[in-house]
Amino acid sequence: MSKEKKFEDKIKELEDIINELENGDVSLDDSIKKYTEAMKLVKECDSELKNIETKVNKIVTENGNLEDFEVSE
Repeated sequence: MSKEKKFEDKIKELEDIINELENGDVSLDDSIKKYTEAMKLVKECDSELKNIETKVNKIVTENGNLEDFEVSE
């Protein structure tokens, strides 16, 4: 049973991959594999952020109902 990585762990892994690719000491084949893994992580993180944004944009009103959060200017 594999445990899903936390968002923070995914970001750290993405940073590590970027550092390796920027360093330039990675073969072309490994660069392609690392780039593919990085894009997978970006997609997963983006999806998580969108889900979190949706949740954060909801607030509970005094009567207990969820409503969209709107900032009044």
